Amino acid sequence: MSKKIIFSVLKRFFYPQHLYQVIKLQLDRKKHKRAFDDAQLKLFSKLLPGDFLHYGYFEDTQIKPEDISLNDIYRAQENYGWQLVNLITDYKQPALDIGCGMGGLIALMQKKGIKATALTPDKNQARHIREKYLGVELLECRFEDMKADDFLSSFGTVITSESLQYLKLDQALPIIDKILQKKGKWIVCDYFKTGAKGGKSGHNWEIFADKLAKNGFKITSERNITPHIMPTIRYVDMLSTKIGLPVKDFVLEKLKVKAPGLYYALQGALPEIDAKIKKNTDKTDPDIFAANKRYMLLVIERK
Repeated sequence: MSKKIIFSVLKRFFYPQHLYQVIKLQLDRKKHKRAFDDAQLKLFSKLLPGDFLHYGYFEDTQIKPEDISLNDIYRAQENYGWQLVNLITDYKQPALDIGCGMGGLIALMQKKGIKATALTPDKNQARHIREKYLGVELLECRFEDMKADDFLSSFGTVITSESLQYLKLDQALPIIDKILQKKGKWIVCDYFKTGAKGGKSGHNWEIFADKLAKNGFKITSERNITPHIMPTIRYVDMLSTKIGLPVKDFVLEKLKVKAPGLYYALQGALPEIDAKIKKNTDKTDPDIFAANKRYMLLVIERK
Protein backbone atom coordinates (compact mmCIF):
# COMPACT_ATOMS: atom_id res chain seq x y z
CA MET A 1 0.00 0.00 0.00
CA SER A 2 1.53 3.34 -1.07
CA LYS A 3 2.13 6.30 1.23
CA LYS A 4 -0.26 8.30 -0.95
CA ILE A 5 -3.14 5.89 -0.26
CA ILE A 6 -2.38 5.77 3.47
CA PHE A 7 -2.27 9.55 3.68
CA SER A 8 -5.56 9.82 1.78
CA VAL A 9 -7.26 7.52 4.30
CA LEU A 10 -5.75 9.08 7.40
CA LYS A 11 -6.49 12.66 6.45
CA ARG A 12 -10.20 11.86 6.47
CA PHE A 13 -9.86 11.14 10.17
CA PHE A 14 -7.60 14.01 11.19
CA TYR A 15 -8.51 16.95 8.92
CA PRO A 16 -11.40 18.86 10.57
CA GLN A 17 -13.57 19.13 7.44
CA HIS A 18 -13.21 15.42 6.70
CA LEU A 19 -13.59 14.34 10.33
CA TYR A 20 -16.88 16.26 10.52
CA GLN A 21 -18.17 14.43 7.45
CA VAL A 22 -17.07 11.03 8.83
CA ILE A 23 -18.97 11.67 12.08
CA LYS A 24 -22.02 13.05 10.27
CA LEU A 25 -22.29 10.07 7.93
CA GLN A 26 -21.91 7.65 10.83
CA LEU A 27 -24.60 9.37 12.90
CA ASP A 28 -26.96 9.60 9.94
CA ARG A 29 -26.63 5.95 8.94
CA LYS A 30 -29.80 4.87 10.75
CA LYS A 31 -31.86 7.49 8.93
CA HIS A 32 -31.44 5.50 5.75
CA LYS A 33 -33.70 2.55 6.47
CA ARG A 34 -32.35 -0.69 5.13
CA ALA A 35 -35.72 -1.76 3.73
CA PHE A 36 -35.81 1.22 1.37
CA ASP A 37 -32.38 0.84 -0.17
CA ASP A 38 -30.96 -2.60 0.43
CA ALA A 39 -27.60 -2.78 -1.31
CA GLN A 40 -27.23 -6.41 -0.31
CA LEU A 41 -30.37 -7.41 -2.17
CA LYS A 42 -29.28 -5.34 -5.14
CA LEU A 43 -26.02 -7.31 -5.23
CA PHE A 44 -27.87 -10.62 -5.01
CA SER A 45 -30.11 -9.63 -7.91
CA LYS A 46 -27.02 -9.21 -10.09
CA LEU A 47 -25.41 -12.45 -8.96
CA LEU A 48 -28.61 -14.51 -9.28
CA PRO A 49 -30.26 -13.91 -12.68
CA GLY A 50 -33.53 -15.74 -11.93
CA ASP A 51 -34.97 -12.83 -9.90
CA PHE A 52 -35.11 -14.98 -6.75
CA LEU A 53 -33.73 -13.95 -3.36
CA HIS A 54 -34.11 -17.03 -1.18
CA TYR A 55 -32.41 -20.27 -0.10
CA GLY A 56 -33.64 -22.41 -2.97
CA TYR A 57 -35.03 -25.95 -2.81
CA PHE A 58 -32.69 -28.86 -3.55
CA GLU A 59 -34.19 -32.23 -4.42
CA ASP A 60 -30.88 -33.89 -3.49
CA THR A 61 -30.65 -33.04 0.19
CA GLN A 62 -27.30 -34.83 0.60
CA ILE A 63 -25.40 -33.02 -2.15
CA LYS A 64 -21.98 -31.85 -0.93
CA PRO A 65 -21.27 -28.10 -1.01
CA GLU A 66 -18.09 -28.72 -3.05
CA ASP A 67 -20.23 -30.31 -5.78
CA ILE A 68 -22.72 -27.43 -6.07
CA SER A 69 -22.41 -25.22 -9.14
CA LEU A 70 -24.06 -21.87 -9.81
CA ASN A 71 -26.43 -23.63 -12.19
CA ASP A 72 -27.46 -25.88 -9.31
CA ILE A 73 -28.23 -22.75 -7.28
CA TYR A 74 -30.31 -21.28 -10.12
CA ARG A 75 -32.29 -24.51 -10.55
CA ALA A 76 -32.86 -24.83 -6.81
CA GLN A 77 -34.18 -21.29 -6.63
CA GLU A 78 -36.66 -21.82 -9.46
CA ASN A 79 -37.68 -25.13 -7.92
CA TYR A 80 -38.36 -23.30 -4.65
CA GLY A 81 -40.63 -20.91 -6.51
CA TRP A 82 -42.63 -23.75 -8.07
CA GLN A 83 -43.10 -25.35 -4.65
CA LEU A 84 -45.11 -22.26 -3.70
CA VAL A 85 -46.89 -21.53 -6.97
CA ASN A 86 -48.07 -25.13 -7.30
CA LEU A 87 -49.96 -24.70 -4.02
CA ILE A 88 -52.18 -22.02 -5.59
CA THR A 89 -55.57 -23.53 -6.46
CA ASP A 90 -57.55 -20.41 -7.41
CA TYR A 91 -56.23 -19.17 -10.76
CA LYS A 92 -59.14 -16.81 -11.37
CA GLN A 93 -58.52 -14.50 -8.42
CA PRO A 94 -55.50 -12.19 -8.00
CA ALA A 95 -52.56 -13.18 -5.79
CA LEU A 96 -50.54 -10.81 -3.61
CA ASP A 97 -46.79 -11.43 -3.25
CA ILE A 98 -45.79 -9.70 0.00
CA GLY A 99 -42.10 -8.84 -0.08
CA CYS A 100 -41.86 -9.74 -3.76
CA GLY A 101 -38.08 -9.26 -4.00
CA MET A 102 -36.98 -9.06 -7.62
CA GLY A 103 -40.16 -10.69 -8.93
CA GLY A 104 -39.21 -14.33 -9.40
CA LEU A 105 -42.56 -15.59 -8.13
CA ILE A 106 -44.37 -13.01 -10.25
CA ALA A 107 -42.80 -14.54 -13.37
CA LEU A 108 -43.87 -18.07 -12.39
CA MET A 109 -47.42 -16.96 -11.59
CA GLN A 110 -47.64 -15.24 -14.97
CA LYS A 111 -46.72 -18.55 -16.63
CA LYS A 112 -49.71 -20.08 -14.83
CA GLY A 113 -52.01 -17.28 -15.95
CA ILE A 114 -52.41 -15.90 -12.43
CA LYS A 115 -52.82 -12.15 -12.04
CA ALA A 116 -50.25 -11.10 -9.47
CA THR A 117 -49.81 -7.95 -7.39
CA ALA A 118 -46.33 -7.19 -6.05
CA LEU A 119 -45.55 -5.46 -2.76
CA THR A 120 -42.15 -4.22 -1.63
CA PRO A 121 -40.84 -1.25 0.39
CA ASP A 122 -37.43 -1.45 -1.34
CA LYS A 123 -36.93 1.17 -4.04
CA ASN A 124 -34.38 -0.91 -5.98
CA GLN A 125 -36.78 -3.84 -6.13
CA ALA A 126 -39.70 -1.59 -7.06
CA ARG A 127 -37.74 -0.05 -9.91
CA HIS A 128 -36.78 -3.51 -11.17
CA ILE A 129 -40.42 -4.70 -11.06
CA ARG A 130 -41.63 -1.66 -13.00
CA GLU A 131 -38.99 -2.09 -15.69
CA LYS A 132 -39.21 -5.88 -16.14
CA TYR A 133 -42.78 -6.82 -15.24
CA LEU A 134 -44.84 -4.37 -17.23
CA GLY A 135 -48.49 -4.15 -16.25
CA VAL A 136 -48.04 -5.79 -12.84
CA GLU A 137 -49.71 -3.80 -10.08
CA LEU A 138 -47.06 -2.69 -7.61
CA LEU A 139 -47.57 -1.50 -4.04
CA GLU A 140 -44.41 0.27 -2.92
CA CYS A 141 -44.79 0.26 0.86
CA ARG A 142 -44.36 -1.80 3.99
CA PHE A 143 -47.11 -4.37 4.28
CA GLU A 144 -48.12 -2.93 7.66
CA ASP A 145 -48.65 0.43 5.91
CA MET A 146 -50.82 -1.02 3.14
CA LYS A 147 -54.25 0.62 2.84
CA ALA A 148 -56.16 -2.55 3.57
CA ASP A 149 -59.58 -0.91 3.22
CA ASP A 150 -58.82 -0.35 -0.47
CA PHE A 151 -58.29 -4.11 -0.96
CA LEU A 152 -61.05 -5.71 1.09
CA SER A 153 -61.41 -9.40 0.06
CA SER A 154 -59.37 -8.65 -3.08
CA PHE A 155 -56.99 -11.63 -3.13
CA GLY A 156 -57.64 -15.34 -3.54
CA THR A 157 -54.04 -16.03 -2.53
CA VAL A 158 -51.55 -14.19 -0.34
CA ILE A 159 -47.89 -15.26 -0.37
CA THR A 160 -45.09 -14.48 2.09
CA SER A 161 -41.89 -16.06 0.82
CA GLU A 162 -39.07 -15.35 3.29
CA SER A 163 -40.84 -12.09 4.10
CA LEU A 164 -42.97 -13.18 7.04
CA GLN A 165 -39.91 -12.89 9.30
CA TYR A 166 -39.91 -9.12 8.71
CA LEU A 167 -43.62 -8.60 9.46
CA LYS A 168 -44.99 -7.55 12.81
CA LEU A 169 -47.60 -10.22 13.42
CA ASP A 170 -49.97 -8.14 15.53
CA GLN A 171 -50.25 -5.65 12.67
CA ALA A 172 -49.94 -8.01 9.72
CA LEU A 173 -52.46 -10.71 10.65
CA PRO A 174 -55.51 -8.39 10.79
CA ILE A 175 -54.53 -6.95 7.39
CA ILE A 176 -54.26 -10.42 5.85
CA ASP A 177 -57.68 -11.20 7.29
CA LYS A 178 -59.09 -8.12 5.57
CA ILE A 179 -57.58 -8.53 2.11
CA LEU A 180 -57.94 -12.31 1.78
CA GLN A 181 -61.14 -13.62 0.25
CA LYS A 182 -63.46 -15.78 2.34
CA LYS A 183 -62.04 -19.08 1.07
CA GLY A 184 -58.63 -17.70 0.20
CA LYS A 185 -55.25 -19.23 1.01
CA TRP A 186 -52.20 -17.73 2.64
CA ILE A 187 -49.02 -19.51 1.53
CA VAL A 188 -46.03 -19.13 3.87
CA CYS A 189 -42.48 -20.26 3.18
CA ASP A 190 -40.01 -19.14 5.83
CA TYR A 191 -37.88 -20.25 8.75
CA PHE A 192 -38.96 -20.14 12.37
CA LYS A 193 -36.97 -20.14 15.58
CA THR A 194 -37.21 -23.31 17.64
CA GLY A 195 -34.01 -23.15 19.72
CA ALA A 196 -32.18 -20.80 22.06
CA LYS A 197 -29.60 -19.83 19.42
CA GLY A 198 -32.11 -18.92 16.73
CA GLY A 199 -30.90 -15.32 16.59
CA LYS A 200 -33.10 -12.30 15.98
CA SER A 201 -34.45 -13.19 12.55
CA GLY A 202 -37.53 -15.34 12.20
CA HIS A 203 -40.61 -15.69 14.40
CA ASN A 204 -40.79 -18.17 17.25
CA TRP A 205 -42.77 -21.15 15.97
CA GLU A 206 -44.98 -21.57 19.06
CA ILE A 207 -45.76 -17.86 19.31
CA PHE A 208 -46.61 -17.76 15.61
CA ALA A 209 -49.00 -20.74 15.90
CA ASP A 210 -50.66 -19.16 18.93
CA LYS A 211 -51.20 -15.82 17.17
CA LEU A 212 -52.66 -17.61 14.14
CA ALA A 213 -55.27 -19.29 16.31
CA LYS A 214 -56.14 -16.07 18.11
CA ASN A 215 -56.68 -14.31 14.77
CA GLY A 216 -58.96 -16.99 13.37
CA PHE A 217 -56.47 -18.83 11.13
CA LYS A 218 -55.50 -22.47 10.93
CA ILE A 219 -52.69 -24.36 9.18
CA THR A 220 -54.22 -26.72 6.60
CA SER A 221 -50.98 -27.94 5.01
CA GLU A 222 -47.57 -28.18 6.65
CA ARG A 223 -44.18 -29.32 5.33
CA ASN A 224 -40.83 -29.09 7.04
CA ILE A 225 -38.48 -28.38 4.11
CA THR A 226 -35.38 -27.69 6.20
CA PRO A 227 -33.41 -30.57 4.59
CA HIS A 228 -34.08 -29.11 1.14
CA ILE A 229 -32.61 -25.68 1.95
CA MET A 230 -29.64 -27.00 3.93
CA PRO A 231 -27.45 -27.52 0.80
CA THR A 232 -27.50 -23.74 0.31
CA ILE A 233 -26.60 -23.17 3.97
CA ARG A 234 -23.70 -25.60 3.66
CA TYR A 235 -22.58 -23.97 0.39
CA VAL A 236 -22.52 -20.47 1.90
CA ASP A 237 -20.74 -21.80 5.00
CA MET A 238 -18.09 -23.38 2.77
CA LEU A 239 -17.53 -20.10 0.93
CA SER A 240 -17.15 -18.12 4.14
CA THR A 241 -14.96 -20.55 6.10
CA LYS A 242 -12.81 -21.99 3.30
CA ILE A 243 -12.46 -18.84 1.20
CA GLY A 244 -13.62 -15.74 3.07
CA LEU A 245 -11.71 -16.24 6.34
CA PRO A 246 -8.41 -17.30 4.69
CA VAL A 247 -8.61 -14.26 2.38
CA LYS A 248 -9.17 -12.02 5.41
CA ASP A 249 -6.11 -13.48 7.15
CA PHE A 250 -4.06 -13.10 3.96
CA VAL A 251 -5.00 -9.41 3.63
CA LEU A 252 -4.04 -8.74 7.24
CA GLU A 253 -0.67 -10.48 6.82
CA LYS A 254 0.04 -8.41 3.69
CA LEU A 255 -1.01 -5.25 5.52
CA LYS A 256 1.29 -6.12 8.41
CA VAL A 257 4.27 -6.29 6.03
CA LYS A 258 3.39 -3.59 3.51
CA ALA A 259 1.82 -1.03 5.84
CA PRO A 260 2.85 -1.83 9.43
CA GLY A 261 1.78 1.60 10.67
CA LEU A 262 -1.76 1.18 9.41
CA TYR A 263 -1.83 -2.41 10.69
CA TYR A 264 -0.79 -1.15 14.12
CA ALA A 265 -3.57 1.47 14.04
CA LEU A 266 -6.14 -1.24 13.20
CA GLN A 267 -5.00 -3.75 15.83
CA GLY A 268 -7.33 -2.41 18.48
CA ALA A 269 -10.31 -2.98 16.20
CA LEU A 270 -9.34 -6.48 15.06
CA PRO A 271 -11.04 -8.34 17.97
CA GLU A 272 -14.28 -6.48 17.25
CA ILE A 273 -13.95 -7.26 13.53
CA ASP A 274 -13.36 -10.95 14.32
CA ALA A 275 -16.39 -10.98 16.63
CA LYS A 276 -18.54 -9.43 13.90
CA ILE A 277 -17.32 -12.00 11.38
CA LYS A 278 -18.03 -14.87 13.79
CA LYS A 279 -21.53 -13.54 14.42
CA ASN A 280 -22.24 -13.59 10.70
CA THR A 281 -20.63 -16.97 10.04
CA ASP A 282 -22.68 -18.46 12.88
CA LYS A 283 -25.78 -17.52 10.90
CA THR A 284 -24.70 -19.87 8.13
CA ASP A 285 -23.29 -22.61 10.33
CA PRO A 286 -25.30 -25.68 9.22
CA ASP A 287 -25.29 -27.29 12.67
CA ILE A 288 -26.43 -24.12 14.46
CA PHE A 289 -29.13 -23.45 11.86
CA ALA A 290 -30.53 -27.01 11.91
CA ALA A 291 -30.55 -27.12 15.71
CA ASN A 292 -32.33 -23.80 16.22
CA LYS A 293 -34.49 -23.15 13.17
CA ARG A 294 -37.14 -24.94 11.17
CA TYR A 295 -37.89 -24.00 7.57
CA MET A 296 -41.60 -24.47 6.91
CA LEU A 297 -43.86 -24.45 3.84
CA LEU A 298 -47.40 -23.77 5.03
CA VAL A 299 -50.89 -23.24 3.68
CA ILE A 300 -53.02 -21.21 6.07
CA GLU A 301 -56.76 -20.62 5.86
CA ARG A 302 -59.48 -19.25 8.07
CA LYS A 303 -60.94 -21.54 10.70
